[in-house]
Order: sequence, then C-alpha cells, then structure tokens
Amino acid sequence: MDAVTTLKQTVFSYTSMIHTAYTLHPGFIEELSRRIHLLIESTVPATIVGSLFQNISLIPSQQLISQIIDAAVWTSFATDEGNSVTISIILSPAEDSFDTFIFDKPISFDVNNLVKLGAALENPRADISVWPNEEKKLVVWGFRTRSVDTLIPNLCVEAMAPGSVLITFGGKSLAALSGNEAFFTDHSSLMRTIIPKLSSPKDKQSDKILYLMRYMSLLNTARQMRAHARGGTLLVVPEDGEWQRSIDTPVPYTGGAIFLESDYDVTKKPSLITTVKNFFGASSQNKTIAERENLERLGRQLDQQCKHIARLTAVDGALVMSFDRFVYCFGAKITPAQNQTPPANIRVYKPVEGDNGTTVNLMDLGGTRHQSAAHFANAQPGSVAIVVSQDGHVSFISTDLETNDLIVIQQAELAVIPEGLGAALWSYSLFAEMDLL
Repeated sequence: MDAVTTLKQTVFSYTSMIHTAYTLHPGFIEELSRRIHLLIESTVPATIVGSLFQNISLIPSQQLISQIIDAAVWTSFATDEGNSVTISIILSPAEDSFDTFIFDKPISFDVNNLVKLGAALENPRADISVWPNEEKKLVVWGFRTRSVDTLIPNLCVEAMAPGSVLITFGGKSLAALSGNEAFFTDHSSLMRTIIPKLSSPKDKQSDKILYLMRYMSLLNTARQMRAHARGGTLLVVPEDGEWQRSIDTPVPYTGGAIFLESDYDVTKKPSLITTVKNFFGASSQNKTIAERENLERLGRQLDQQCKHIARLTAVDGALVMSFDRFVYCFGAKITPAQNQTPPANIRVYKPVEGDNGTTVNLMDLGGTRHQSAAHFANAQPGSVAIVVSQDGHVSFISTDLETNDLIVIQQAELAVIPEGLGAALWSYSLFAEMDLL
C-alpha cells in the first residue's frame, strides 16, 4: 500500500518554533483506524479471538486514537526526578474489580498527570485507564494492574522509550512510532526464525501447541529482562550438551534449576498440553470456568518461572537454558569454538511490514554483547540467542538451518512487549494463519 509506505518518512510534520511541535500524519491515523475496524469485523464471534470484541462498548474514533498516541509520545520524553517515565494507556470504561483503582473524581487527561502516575505504575505494570466523559472529553478514571490473564479488548498505547510507542488493539500489536517514523508491525519474521528450533528429539509427541508455549515463554523471559533494565544475554540451547564447546570454563555459577512446580512442568506432565489445546481449540461458548482457571494457573506458574530466569541475566555474562527453561548456568563467558569461522552472511530483519531484511557485517550488530551472542548462534546452529540492551532494545539471533545465514531480528521488543492472555490468543491465531499449528 503506497500510502502506508510513505508514512515512514512523514509521520511527523515539524514546524519552526521555540518549542518543537509535531503533527501525527493523518494518513497513518486513518490507516490505523481502518485496521482496527477490519480487525473487529474479520474475527468470528464464536471463536476465542472473536469473543474479545463481543462486548466492546466504544470503537475509538480517529480523533481519540490521535489524542492517546499524542499524549503517550509527549509523556515518553518526560522525566520524573531524573528518571525516564514509561506508561501504558488503555481505552476502557470504569470497572470496579479487584485489580483496579478508581478515582473518586476523574482527573484531567494531560501529560503532567500521566507523568506523575507513570512513575508509580511501572513495576508491577499498571495501565492508566481513560474514557470519554459526558462532555466527550477523555479523562483518567483510574488504573488497572496487569496480570498474565489480562485481556484488553480495546486500544492500548505503551511508551517504550523516549519518542517510541507501541500501539495494540485487543492485545494484538498493530503499529509503532519511533523517532520520526511510523510503521505497522509484522511478527512473522521472528516466528519463522524461532519456530524451527522449538522441536526436540526428546519430545514424546510432535505437538505444535508445545512449540507455541516455548515461543511465548521466550517472549515472556525477554520481556522480564527488559524490566530489570540492566541488559543481559540469554542462550537457549538443545539438550545435547554441544553448547558447552562455546562456553569458557570454569563458569562461575553452575548447577541447574527449572524454577517450576512439578505439577506445571510439561516435560514431566505432558497432559498439560491438552489443557492449552482444549482452551484455544474450540469455540468460546464451550469454555468452562474450570478450563479458564486451569489455563490461568498454568500461565501464572510459567510467568513466575520466566521472572526467576530473567533476573539471573542481570549478572554479568550469559545465562544458558534449554527450550523448556531448565537453567544450566549463568554468568557464562562465550568463547569461540575450536576451528570456528565467522558467519559468512548476516541478515537483519525487523518485525515491521514490508521489511525484506538487510545484509550487514558483524561489527554492525552492536557492541561486545551482541557480537559474542552472534558468534555463539553461528557456532551452535540449533540455538537461539536473545540479547536485551539496557535501553530496552531486544535482538533474537539464530542460524537459518537451510541457508546457514545468521538471522538477527532487531527491534524485537515490538513482539515482546504485548503480554497477557490477549497476546497469547493473537500468537495462537498467527501460528494457525502461518500453518504452524
């Protein structure tokens, strides 16, 4: 689509003033609105994904979309006592529940209030909740704490970094703004890179729902790595022990842990796959309260497991784990394997529509952390290396088993940040669309 292509250069129109001003390109907002309507219209109500929109009470107008994005962008540039502020804003009517705080009197929807609230709602993450009042003006009615079973059936705009925001609808990542560019997201390049690595010779069954769980766990762990803001390297490896050839010895912290109760360990209890399959597979009307509660308990256990793993990546060095999240060691130093040659061809992709990848040199990938992870992924073609920078940028690195090219997915935070049950539903949907299920 030509209109969308030109948006990359013209999302901001700058004017010469004492204070820099910008205007969101109307073509971007128009296309974003069109995609939101298409998303709602194209889902089948009887399905799990379609059920997200059954009770939606307001489809945001282009004006509302612009207002929320504009506020998130300006807030992203602000600081509170010298610290940057990250916020997420959701369009949601006031709802009294255990995870919400409702103000006695709604407050004004402006940057000053968003900055003050954002500083208090970062960890654990809570969404600033806004809705039009009787005068059809947006106001902040309160906030809602996030959880693994969070379902946001409407618009959500999240500030990732100064000048960068991610836009989701119903938990689905749709678009992002970064600097003076706007683009629509596409996670298929990340999935195509990671999915071939998720099967294991030890799997008792070739169940692709298991691959979906492994994929979502990788995203979750990377998201938790972003949260501690210290940067880190995660090496996800097959269980054949070959990875040890690329790790310097002695490793300061070795042992082994899975950080998961045995009742929720898929490797010990494969029947858990059925719990997930039954929930996603049938129509929404067939879901029982027990089925949803079982899935939520499993989700909470996996979320806690990913948090335990992610915090260890804050230690200098790399953490090594299996695709089923058994931690072998952390604080490890990557070393070239014997007779290892540098990657001959490195292709960089971004989870963005229309991105066809670029060929780069090893030095172009970044500093020591990125380059050593690239060497590891090249020497261990069955592995996936995940590098998270202190500024929150995420890269997935792996070897294409067919071409032997080293594939690097940059700006993977666009796929990592969406969370909760809504994000899982859309990942499942994309898996099915790409014939991966």
